[in-house]
Amino acid sequence: MTDLIWKLLKADKAGLAGAFAALFAASALLTACGLILQSGLGAGVSAERYAAADVVVSGPDSVRVTIGGESKTKPLTEPATLPAALLDHVAAVPGVRAAIPDRGFPVDLITDDGASPAATGHGWSTAPLAPFTLAAGHAPGPGEVVLDAAAGLRPGDRVTVVAGTAPAATYRVAGIVRGDLRRPLALFQDAEATRLYGKPQELDAIGVLAQPGTDSEELAERLEEALGDSVTVSTGEARSRAEFGDVRRARSDLQEMAASLIGSVVVIAGLVLTGALSLTAHRRRRQIALLRAVGASSRHITRMIAAETAAVALLAGLLGCLPGGLLAARLLDALRLVGLAPDDFAISVGPIPALAAVGACLLISQAAAWAVSRRVLRPLPAQALTEASVEPPRLSPVRITSGALLLIIGIGASSAPLWWSSVFAVAIAASGGLVMIIALSVLGPPIMRLGTRMLAGRLRRTYGAAGYLATANSLADSRRLAGTVSPMILAIGFALLQLGLPATTASAAQRDLEAGTLATHTLTGGEWGLPPGVSGDVRKLPGVRAATPVVRTRVYAAISLLDSPEVLDYQAQAVDPAGLSGTVDLGVEAGSLAGLRPGTVAISRAAAGTLSAKIGSMLHLYLGDGTPYQPEVVAIYSRGSGFGDLTLPRAVVPRSRDDAVLVRADPSADLDALTRAHPGLVVSDGAAMRAAQEEGEAAAMLGGLIPLLLVFGYLAMSVANALMLAVTERTREFALLRLAGGSRGQVMRMLRAESVLIVTLAVIIGTAAPLLPLTMIAYGLTGLPLPAIQPVTYLAVVGATSALGVLSVLVPARIALRTRPIQALSGHA
Repeated sequence: MTDLIWKLLKADKAGLAGAFAALFAASALLTACGLILQSGLGAGVSAERYAAADVVVSGPDSVRVTIGGESKTKPLTEPATLPAALLDHVAAVPGVRAAIPDRGFPVDLITDDGASPAATGHGWSTAPLAPFTLAAGHAPGPGEVVLDAAAGLRPGDRVTVVAGTAPAATYRVAGIVRGDLRRPLALFQDAEATRLYGKPQELDAIGVLAQPGTDSEELAERLEEALGDSVTVSTGEARSRAEFGDVRRARSDLQEMAASLIGSVVVIAGLVLTGALSLTAHRRRRQIALLRAVGASSRHITRMIAAETAAVALLAGLLGCLPGGLLAARLLDALRLVGLAPDDFAISVGPIPALAAVGACLLISQAAAWAVSRRVLRPLPAQALTEASVEPPRLSPVRITSGALLLIIGIGASSAPLWWSSVFAVAIAASGGLVMIIALSVLGPPIMRLGTRMLAGRLRRTYGAAGYLATANSLADSRRLAGTVSPMILAIGFALLQLGLPATTASAAQRDLEAGTLATHTLTGGEWGLPPGVSGDVRKLPGVRAATPVVRTRVYAAISLLDSPEVLDYQAQAVDPAGLSGTVDLGVEAGSLAGLRPGTVAISRAAAGTLSAKIGSMLHLYLGDGTPYQPEVVAIYSRGSGFGDLTLPRAVVPRSRDDAVLVRADPSADLDALTRAHPGLVVSDGAAMRAAQEEGEAAAMLGGLIPLLLVFGYLAMSVANALMLAVTERTREFALLRLAGGSRGQVMRMLRAESVLIVTLAVIIGTAAPLLPLTMIAYGLTGLPLPAIQPVTYLAVVGATSALGVLSVLVPARIALRTRPIQALSGHA
């Protein structure tokens, strides 16, 4: 069997090259995605302020939900605090030399030119955790601050500081510390740092210094045993997780993006490889039929196909890992460029993603080989010999039934937003589009015959005899035509679906913002948000009708899905209910925002459908830092796409500063006076919030487009692969046409007609497949069945795929026609 497989592999190099290309690219993509996922699970950047700490104890880094004995976790994007009383418990653990509490708070350093560079404030006692050493001056006393060298100040200078929730105050620079820091640093006397932090009973983290001779890993285990699972104990590179908020958010985003991309690549690779193996089996149908006729059993054929594919998969998988590492590095560079990862976020390199990619390629190859072998072995040996020369007139009942069932499932899933207002409905509809594409691939031959008959008249009128031959070829071998068109349908349909979904969501959000924003001005600040006291001061100004402080945050909801726990994360806003109706119209459909207070929540219609909530329902929520919050629903509104699916009272969100203040004021109101009292404050018109939303959505769409381009590139490769394989198979056919009197130009004209047929069918079907789910998603989000995909985007997707399809037919055909007909016939034989 091994000798036979080796001979068959050598005899059909061109056929198996398609499978090799598909698996090679899949391995590269899976390796790249795996490295990005591993990077998201890793540290990302090295510790700075905790570089000298042996162990760091911080709050939980994920929210855990347990239902019916099963648990589910979700990474937190905002830091969780620790109770200050925990400090004594840490200090009492054997092996701890010192337990140093750390409280971090936002600091704006007001310079002479009015700029306010962002820094982080801490107590001086945390300096040994870095360790920081004084380059000049002395430790801070009352009314003093120690800055790092990046501030450009010297001991004795005076600087205006807006720290924590306190108003602006002037401090004397006591000293300067040196260090290569990601963010400027401000160190205060411990008592002053506690006051500025604003929560004396809480800590951000505890830095632990071990006694001499104590192993940090062993000390970490003791701390975990003593403190339980309500805290996070970190050593080594993991110490930075408790230090940098931007890294924490990036890690969460990378994990979600990579996990989603891996799932898409596996599904698409399976479809592409099955198509490639089907074309290869189509080339070898006579060979397989002869093997069966001389006594090879179905088991022998199945083992032969599986062994061939496994050998190709192993080689392609191993070779694909090499460019996968380079691809991961370039992908992370692109994500840094659009702001989804910090500039200094490092990729995590290791063998596990490569090994997983090779294993996935082997599994995908065996599943595809099994599917193709079932199709090859369906006819009896004698019937198979006949079908090796003449295509069977109809598909098997099993394939027709499977395709019809998949099509019905796809249509039903795509219609989910029509009946169910929920985030799950959107996800189901998007999945329904992919199921419909698969169904159309399964039912490809009869659909291709129908489409060919509908276009036959136009082709004959345009191309004459060449059009007649193109139509006859396509009708005689509709399976081959389906195998070449299916990858193009998948490429167009997948791209339109993945691009149309965020575009439709962004359009819905923009429509909500335009209809619901009543504010005439928006007040914003620097990186840390607004200076303290802005909301109170703006309300005192003459001509101001209403002012609403807003904090953008993330909230987690715990639900039971199919008797298993699930954690959903929602974009939310925390607002001051006073004056809310004067600045924002959320489109309340039930209940009233007048009852919004601590212990309550307002929820969007879509979130209410997902969480099965109604007025008076109690929800199981977790705030951005993991704090449990079980509010009563007091209002359900329609404009959740633009303003967030959850609206909370500002008092329940522990963040010290507001992100913005929405103001509704008369033209006579002098809002510019606030900028003189609050350095760093920016006053914009009411469109600023919409502009900021558009900018954030553009960045998010661009970040989603980058991995999508990789998948689309993989699909483009599969399109070219399938078409070139189909053309090279027809070398004997081209030779016979030329021996019958046809010239090279006439054969090329026939192939141009076939190219038009292939592209036309792919564009029509590839456009129709995602149209239903996108229309239903648009209806579910906006109430209007109008998907928001830009014409330029559509033309780019269709144009690129069509151009690739035409070139993949005509270029290899022109090369094949250079061979003399007699040589082509003898070589084929």
